[in-house]
Amino acid sequence: MLLLLIAVITVAFLPSLIYVVMVRNTEKYRREPWRAVMKAFMWGATFAILIAAIIEVLLVYLYANTFEFFRGYEFIAEHKESINAIIIAGIIAPVVEEAAKAYGVISARRYIDEVEDGFIYGASSGFGFAATENLLYEVSALIAGGIVAWIVVSFIRSIASALLHGSATAMTGFGYSSRRVSGRGSMMHGYGVAVAMHSSFNIIASIPIFLAGIDNPSVYLVPLLIAILYGTFAFKYIRDRIRYFDKRSRP
Repeated sequence: MLLLLIAVITVAFLPSLIYVVMVRNTEKYRREPWRAVMKAFMWGATFAILIAAIIEVLLVYLYANTFEFFRGYEFIAEHKESINAIIIAGIIAPVVEEAAKAYGVISARRYIDEVEDGFIYGASSGFGFAATENLLYEVSALIAGGIVAWIVVSFIRSIASALLHGSATAMTGFGYSSRRVSGRGSMMHGYGVAVAMHSSFNIIASIPIFLAGIDNPSVYLVPLLIAILYGTFAFKYIRDRIRYFDKRSRP
């Protein structure tokens, strides 16, 4: 039992920690101190996910009660599942979670003296959040579906969801560092981009809900493939931008 617990925690956290190392080491000149990077990571893995969970529960409760008020409308009644997916996954979760993760950037403000630094601290906070969220989903999969379900869910989330969380919050960090270093842009603008990325990813991942009832494996496989590609290319973009700004600040 103890070995299984260690394995579950390792599988949930190790991919995100590897991504943090990759992001931090993408910068070749004046790399960020590990203590600051890991502080941002731990914020995302602990306080950010706790705060987000509390706020999301409250908002979903308010939404559910509001939804009941409109239950008499025929369109809403017929498309309940799709509307729920759009509101919760496409609006509530991205807005709340990206705001909660953003403090990981602010906590490292004393170390942010280059534009690319914002990407690094934002991504670190996002990957910390992803690690704990993945742990929760993967434990649930293990309990409900056994080892095979755990392996499948762990593989998918470590590639798609984890990369999305880190890449999205990196944009919040970029908005903050751009304003702090060059006086351009703003954290709110970066946050808006992060929310848009997160929202579009969640909606893509929710496509099977919208098409429930269609007996075709592609309904599940195509959105899954798109989500994996989305996370992969977003992560590549973040690293490319770090390299770009790092070269510009080369001593």
